[in-house]
Amino acid sequence: MPKCLIADDSKIIRMLLAKIMGNLNFEVIEAEDGEEVVELCQINEPDLIIMDWRLPILEGIDALYKIRNVKKLKQPKVIFCSSLTDVDKIKEALDGGADDYIMKPFDEEIIISKLAILGLV
Repeated sequence: MPKCLIADDSKIIRMLLAKIMGNLNFEVIEAEDGEEVVELCQINEPDLIIMDWRLPILEGIDALYKIRNVKKLKQPKVIFCSSLTDVDKIKEALDGGADDYIMKPFDEEIIISKLAILGLV
């Protein structure tokens, strides 16, 4: 079963994404802050990370840089899911190693279409 790490400081967003990903037969792991994302990524080696840009302690973009710099780590697909719609932020995320970017609000169809593009469903 593929693993998905969901990182958002909003419990409601985590619950919504967990339900969607669970329905798609992913094992779901949750993180509330960027530091936890990096730790859980090293422990669990998820296939996919869906994370917000704005996270406590360590922002999502900084967590992405840390994950991408650990060469021994199995590199997961990373999708940002954020309310930040600034083109420069989206470009920074994609240039920094994110595989895709979803803008909030989102729905199950959007998630499924992005996963299909990445070959995960």
